[in-house]
Amino acid sequence: MVPGSEVYEGGEHQPLSDSIVIRNLGILRRHMWLTLAVFVVIATIGLIRAYRAQPVYESVAKIMIERQGPRFTKFEDVVESSVPWWGKDYYRTQEELVRSRAVLDVALEEPGVAAIVGGGGTGDDGKRSVSASWRQSIAALLGIPPSSPAEPWERLRGMVSGAHVRDSHFLLIRARSGNAERSALLANAVAQSFVRYHMRRRLEISNDVFLYLQDQKEREEAALREAERTLQEYREQIDMSSLNAGDSDHPVLKRLALLNEQLTGTEMDRISVESEFWVVKQALGGEKVELQDEQLFSLPSVREDGTVSEVRKALVAAQGEYADLSETYGEQHPRLQAAASRVTWLQGRLRDAFNEIIGSLGARLKMLSEKERKLREEYVRQKEEAIDLAKQALAFQHLQNEVTRHQKLFEMLIQRMSEVELTADYTRTNVEVIETAGKPKAPAGPNKRRMAATSLVFALIAGVGLAFVLERVDDTVRTPEDLERRVGISVLGFVPEIRVRKGVESRTAYRALVCAAEPTSSAIEAYRNIRTALFFSLPAEEARVLVISSAGPGDGKTTTATNLALIIAQSGKRVLLIDADFRRPMVHRIYGLNGDVGLSSVLVGEVKLEEAVQKTAYDLEVLDNLDILTAGPKPANPTELLESQSMKNLLAEARKKYDRIIIDTAPVLFVSDTAVLSATADGVIMVVRAEKRRGAHAARARKQIEKVKGRVIGGILNRVQVTRFGHYYSDYYYHGYARYYGDYYKSYYSRDEDEVSKQAGV
Repeated sequence: MVPGSEVYEGGEHQPLSDSIVIRNLGILRRHMWLTLAVFVVIATIGLIRAYRAQPVYESVAKIMIERQGPRFTKFEDVVESSVPWWGKDYYRTQEELVRSRAVLDVALEEPGVAAIVGGGGTGDDGKRSVSASWRQSIAALLGIPPSSPAEPWERLRGMVSGAHVRDSHFLLIRARSGNAERSALLANAVAQSFVRYHMRRRLEISNDVFLYLQDQKEREEAALREAERTLQEYREQIDMSSLNAGDSDHPVLKRLALLNEQLTGTEMDRISVESEFWVVKQALGGEKVELQDEQLFSLPSVREDGTVSEVRKALVAAQGEYADLSETYGEQHPRLQAAASRVTWLQGRLRDAFNEIIGSLGARLKMLSEKERKLREEYVRQKEEAIDLAKQALAFQHLQNEVTRHQKLFEMLIQRMSEVELTADYTRTNVEVIETAGKPKAPAGPNKRRMAATSLVFALIAGVGLAFVLERVDDTVRTPEDLERRVGISVLGFVPEIRVRKGVESRTAYRALVCAAEPTSSAIEAYRNIRTALFFSLPAEEARVLVISSAGPGDGKTTTATNLALIIAQSGKRVLLIDADFRRPMVHRIYGLNGDVGLSSVLVGEVKLEEAVQKTAYDLEVLDNLDILTAGPKPANPTELLESQSMKNLLAEARKKYDRIIIDTAPVLFVSDTAVLSATADGVIMVVRAEKRRGAHAARARKQIEKVKGRVIGGILNRVQVTRFGHYYSDYYYHGYARYYGDYYKSYYSRDEDEVSKQAGV
């Protein structure tokens, strides 16, 4: 299993919920300092704000809203709310009405209330608020036009609120202020203005309703007269006697029903006769009539014909006699010939009888068709007459109903106008102040502990949210999952960041030869794991020639190529490492080889492959099974050389001598060399540097290879900071691979080196 798959060391599958938790913890770990900084800044601001918060006093006045106002007539509900008094919506409406401009403008009519909320941008104590000063100063610095000051009713709205007492008719009006006396004054003033508003509103609605009813009465009176005139004209226009019998006993409707019944019966008779006609006619279409045709002889017209029945019996007897004689006499015998003549004669008589039946059926069919046509015409005329009758009756009934409706509306409007006149002068409402607000003895807020706790929670949410937002917009490949999801290639493995020891002259060479320099490091186990995944993912013949490339420079493709070649060679396979990066060759520098003769020399025909291949050693020990072909002199036309027939011949020759051929190439997105080799090689391995390479760049490199029919068999995530993956990857890799490999060598150090290498490899 490749490192990064969701399993534990014991081999059990990791639950999906655990995987999500681990992934989220890894995100927080990567953005830990940013999250902490945001948390500290927001929390500090919140704590300072809570510490400096000023005390606020709250006063409460209680209002009772009765079920309904005093009633004298049934029409008083017109001037009351249309919302049921017991519904939640009714009391929500009253709560919002307390803070509406209509009520607060009434409260501002009192001088004391107007003095408290008089100045724009000032607090309820008349002093200018610090926040307002800061906002105006910042707006002036930014060149933003100053906003118009809030109106007095808007400032008062921010100080008062209404709340319904559950399961009661009480409404509490609360006023908050930095001064206790002012809070009581505001609560009482708004309560009284609430009562006055309802009283004024009732009077206004009564007047409006009376005027509205008067206008509607005049309209209904005119409409009633017009409806009566139209009804009288229609009554004179039509014959009223034709409208008195709109039921089924009306002569027109009875005649229509009778015609329908006759038409249906005639149509059924015609269909029956027509079917018999065609059956008999079809039977006579052959050379002779089949006596066994029960469908033909069961027809009523055939069954009731005596001649057909008599001839059929005689013909059956004659055919039986002919059959008996044919068994005794020859065809020329007089008796047999006489019997045959009788059969022929009877068949002719039977055909003649059927022709008579066809003639009879044809005449009857013609008669029934004509009768059906006449009945249908009469039925259509009668139906049109019935429809006209129904239309006249419906129009008359509609006009009569219209007159009745206008009469009822006119009478109702007159009654309602009388009721409104009786209640117009009564000014009492169903709203009453029960308790006035007193001066509070202690402040009601703010709750500094809650403000501090809220600030801490908000700071934490903001810090964590920013971390996840950055993770979302960041397209950088960080984990093996990112490589699969964002680039679209399978993961062969990932290599951790290689820590270079102090005193090393070349850090690049050290990383490129870490498999030889540090046989007990976690990096060598990572490359072994990649080797295992590579060997078991594809058959050897399908992955003999492998191109190692990347989207851009700095991803570590050369380091991966050299270490992968070393680790495969350690498993006993013969490996050829080819440096095909003519733009920036590095293999000869890493191994300290001669760069004057190499791949370019072979491709132009200066030397043969076996003459250009070089052996290398590390720490005075020759690296067995590993041959190296350096880039050689830099050619003028590198792309043409790599796509030439010479390159194909070189690879074909190398396939015969080596088990694996590793080719280090230039970055895909910078030159076309890699694309050329991708079409020739068995597969391409993409190297992506963690936390540096964007997924979009790597995906574009993959698509560029696939355009030339190249085959990307997998990817390797390089220079991974495993500790940033989270607890699972860190423990699994460092404390798993590194500790296991160290213990392995410590326990079996005395064993033969080749045997150890074979057991550790494939």
